Amino acid sequence: MSGFSEPVASHGTWEYDLASQAVRWSDTLYRIHGVVPEEFAAARDPIRELVHPADLEEYSRIVENAVESGSPFAVQHRIVRPDGAIRTLIVRGSLMADPGGGPGKLIGTTQDVTGRTGYEEQLWHLANEDSLTGAFNRRRFLEELAREVAVAHRTGEVGALLILDLDRFKEVNDSLGHVAGDGVLTRVAAALHSRLRVTDTLARLGGDEFAIVLPSCRPVQACRVAAELATAVAAHASVQIAGHERPIAVSIGIAPFGARAGETAETLIAEADLAMYRVKRSPGLGIEVFDEEMRAELAAKLEIEAELRTAIENRQLRVVFQPIISYADGSPVGCEALVRWRHPVRGEVGPAEFIHVAEECGLIGALGEFVLGEACAQAMQWRRSGRNLSVSVNISPLQLVREDAVENVRRALRRTGLPPQLLCLEMTETAILADASPMVPAMRALKQLGIRLAIDDFGGGSSSFGLLRMLPFDLIKVDQVFIEGIAERADDRAITAAVISLAGELNLGVIAEGVEDERQHRELIELGCRFGQGYLYGRPKVAGELELEGYSLAVQPGIGDPTQIREFMRQIGIPARVRA
Repeated sequence: MSGFSEPVASHGTWEYDLASQAVRWSDTLYRIHGVVPEEFAAARDPIRELVHPADLEEYSRIVENAVESGSPFAVQHRIVRPDGAIRTLIVRGSLMADPGGGPGKLIGTTQDVTGRTGYEEQLWHLANEDSLTGAFNRRRFLEELAREVAVAHRTGEVGALLILDLDRFKEVNDSLGHVAGDGVLTRVAAALHSRLRVTDTLARLGGDEFAIVLPSCRPVQACRVAAELATAVAAHASVQIAGHERPIAVSIGIAPFGARAGETAETLIAEADLAMYRVKRSPGLGIEVFDEEMRAELAAKLEIEAELRTAIENRQLRVVFQPIISYADGSPVGCEALVRWRHPVRGEVGPAEFIHVAEECGLIGALGEFVLGEACAQAMQWRRSGRNLSVSVNISPLQLVREDAVENVRRALRRTGLPPQLLCLEMTETAILADASPMVPAMRALKQLGIRLAIDDFGGGSSSFGLLRMLPFDLIKVDQVFIEGIAERADDRAITAAVISLAGELNLGVIAEGVEDERQHRELIELGCRFGQGYLYGRPKVAGELELEGYSLAVQPGIGDPTQIREFMRQIGIPARVRA
């Protein structure tokens, strides 16, 4: 592209009501077309009068097809301005349905790309723009953000970076399909464009995440702009799911820039991302500004990330095992594999401090493969020594949605020789409730291999029980929060009894987690629970230090209070088959 200088691109937004044929343009569009609002309103068919005659037929065909199909569209065409100048435009839009059953309206953006011709123009678009929305892509956005940060430091002006993520966007794709999802993204981009200044920069970073640079904009102003953007998106990008109109909500994180030395585009995106995820964790206004508290949180996270990479490379991680016992005779039937980090300064670090960091920074794959390999190797070693113990390994949803998820498990079994029926993969209830659909193909494929699946930390309510009908689990691990109070609180006992009873009806095994004292042990046996795990039977230890002698029993199996079980199951809508 030697000798090609990028022209300044002008963006405008528009709406076209299909019922009334009323057209609304942003101020920028009037400037692009060289007309004033009064002239535009007086024209009989202003758009057709402005489109170049040679392009009119193709322009009309593409727009009409989009209206009929409901699909997003993009068309490049020329216009002839009243002053005789010819401009080249790219128009992008999508159909917004009318909840009242009317024809709806088209909403979109127009970009003036005059001066970009032929091959050079195509290369510029491919290199700089998101093909769906016309906003800048991530690479180009990083360049623009770095430039604005440099200008802010030079001039003393303060700017703001906004990261916007659509809430529950997966439900749109899952319910309506990806074509409808693309239409939402197109309308979101148009809505954002409509509220931005000419000096602002919009980009789609990927998926349903957008970013905006606001030069010369202090944090208070940035919050006002963010609120306007959220309102615009909700108004112009709603969808219909199951017959109900649902506005698209956004979570917005704001990172001010220009007042501190050492700021880079990458660090600002990390800061705005952290603020945005704070909104996701604590829904409220939907807007959060990065502050000093978050700065300390981000610094700690980046430090853990760097040290964890080193730990994986230098094998500072180790796997410990906690026995799972059978209440039939007190003997161990398997062990859960748990990862520990032997930090050179801090000593042993528990998974709660680093698993979430591994998921966020992309290390969970390497970490998960390490634990799986170690666990399978140890289970095979027990098998060779005459102990037929299964091994349970926790798996992250991020591991399950990877294309190589099933192959990684198959490879670990093949390398160690472990029979698949001796491996159980555990996934937490909260992760599955968040969005189970992307994990289902891998779960089914793993079941076909002969691997068992367990739902961990189970017991959050009626939605939890619904999972047992839809997903291919073999085991339920009852959340420790219910086991803690099983000997003192009737509700906890009733919930645990209901889980055990329902699991029996569904032919699922039940493991009680976090058993710590003899009273809990006795209650679980009386309720008819078959397996238990907790400090009472053994703390997590490396395989060589593990005690596998079992636990002596002095309680006969029974069943919980049938009245309590029936009442709890009635409340959550599960048919009770327990009789008094």
